[in-house]
Amino acid sequence: MLAGGACGGSSKTGSGSRPGPTVVRPAPSGEPRTVRLGFSSLPPEQTSDAYIGAFATAAQYADVVLIQRAPPWEDFLPGGRVSRQTSDNTRIETQLLNQYKNLKVYYAIDPTDGVVQRSRIANLPQSVDPQAGFLDPGIRESFLAYTAYVAKNYHPDYLALGVEINMMAERSPRQFEAFVALYKDAYAVAKAASPKTKVFPTFQLEDLLGTFEAVHPPHWELIDPFRGKMDALAISTYPFLAQVRTAADLRPDYYAQLKQHWSGEILIAEAGWASAPVEGQVNVGTEEDQQAFLVRLLNDASANGFSLVVWFAALDPAFAQSGAASVFKDIGLRHSDGANKLAWSTWEEWARRPIKP
Repeated sequence: MLAGGACGGSSKTGSGSRPGPTVVRPAPSGEPRTVRLGFSSLPPEQTSDAYIGAFATAAQYADVVLIQRAPPWEDFLPGGRVSRQTSDNTRIETQLLNQYKNLKVYYAIDPTDGVVQRSRIANLPQSVDPQAGFLDPGIRESFLAYTAYVAKNYHPDYLALGVEINMMAERSPRQFEAFVALYKDAYAVAKAASPKTKVFPTFQLEDLLGTFEAVHPPHWELIDPFRGKMDALAISTYPFLAQVRTAADLRPDYYAQLKQHWSGEILIAEAGWASAPVEGQVNVGTEEDQQAFLVRLLNDASANGFSLVVWFAALDPAFAQSGAASVFKDIGLRHSDGANKLAWSTWEEWARRPIKP
């Protein structure tokens, strides 16, 4: 929902080869770690400077930056051409990634609409029948062409083709089946363009477990259609949206159970916990809850050999004050003005620890 508001757009500082501020990483200290840390490029404000600042924050306090957006469908439909906005985003982002060479790149192509729980395609052109969706030949061609564009221009370390895709299976089975077929073709396209990139869809953990919205038994079988064309198991996790009041309420094997369903690399593709009360939720978000969840998440990821944890926003998105996106308004580890929350000290301590070769 928020990713579409995170686009860089044009920037007055984008003409040079170093568009971002110089950052100095803290000196390494503490025990080496095996799990990498990531932030998304979601900015605290919808401005070019704030977007560039999100990359700088990731470069200073993380190892990976997540760029997540819906495909610009019309650019890549048959007969289409790359728009100024798409080319500007690519230019500024690749310049930033060239400047902050320590950052690994995680690009998530996010074709479905989180506002309606992934039940429809996001930003669908008016010329496309919504009922057809992923069955529409033009949309299929656009998705494949955009996958090739991203792989060739960014050569990401990680590439998600579809975000929280199991939610679509629950709510729009016909579209899910069409997407599975499309995904397999897109996987081949991505690998041909960037062979070293790790390619996968992401799954929403709480929805897999049946604790988000409609309660049902776990549906781990939704992973199966992607086996053989999936380089890692990647999940998003937001337990505070599934009526979990505190990190202490999470069962002991909450994250360890992922290893029972996947023997390869596992990564936390998105995670978060609100530091203040969330409208419409029975839980009460506090900074103490957020810190406790972060500690639990990082410790579990390390203990179970996960390769990556991405906390969705370093700073609170100040623009997410109303509507469906408001559940994420206090998800940052810092306030939108840069003031630290309690959990920031935990993150900073982990970020200082050197990565074990």
